[in-house]
Amino acid sequence: MRKTTLSFLLSVASFAFAVIACKELGPAAPREDQLLDGPVAGLTPSQSARHLAGDIAFNDEIFTPETGLGPVFVANSCGSCHPGDGKGHPFTTLIRFGHTDSLGQNEFDHGFQIQNRAIPGYEPEELPKGTPFAKFTPPSNSGLGYLELVSDEDILGMAAANAKNPDGVRGHPNWNLLPGYVTPRPNSRRQGNRYITRFGKKGSVYNLFHQTVVAYNQDMGITSTFDPSDVYTLKSIDPEVSDRKVRDVVFYLQTLKAPIQAQP
Repeated sequence: MRKTTLSFLLSVASFAFAVIACKELGPAAPREDQLLDGPVAGLTPSQSARHLAGDIAFNDEIFTPETGLGPVFVANSCGSCHPGDGKGHPFTTLIRFGHTDSLGQNEFDHGFQIQNRAIPGYEPEELPKGTPFAKFTPPSNSGLGYLELVSDEDILGMAAANAKNPDGVRGHPNWNLLPGYVTPRPNSRRQGNRYITRFGKKGSVYNLFHQTVVAYNQDMGITSTFDPSDVYTLKSIDPEVSDRKVRDVVFYLQTLKAPIQAQP
């Protein structure tokens, strides 16, 4: 009995020592200003559940050929381009291309972005030699919901004030056509059939719903009812992601907190 008791006590002591040692040697919890993810304050229980559903779809779901990936693509998940809801990295650099002819039409058939990876049995896309292109890193996702809420009037007001900037730097809004699945916000300003856009390269995308649908299709080759066009064949195919999941991701992006400044 004594031998058993001593052995048990030694085991408990060893475990306790290991726990204390791990606490001493392990990294400290990151400060709040070092975290980019996390919801805005004040969400209801149902909103928190939807934010979590969007978080899982965005950061945890990895697509495979069996679940619709590709056949050509850039990344196999949303989170791989925006790790920790932060910026991307060289492995996920996006390549945008294309210029317009005299009629204002893109000279290339396969959209505006190179899908530089492919599933087995397919070849990734390549640009013809001499094609103008630009590379850019996927941006951070935090605080985008606040940007979506900025009114068109405020954007136009900032542009007007910026026009008198003495250092010569000029900023102006981008006006763009909207796809059929995007509904303009109430009181949106427009020029003909074009609306002020604010997300994506040069602010060419209207809202986070528009951005999410495009990212599923162009970045991962995942079709939806909103954009059923296959990036490889350009033909309409069955949706590979549900409407609910797309909208959950949109809600997740809309309710991500803004970055906290380390030194306000």
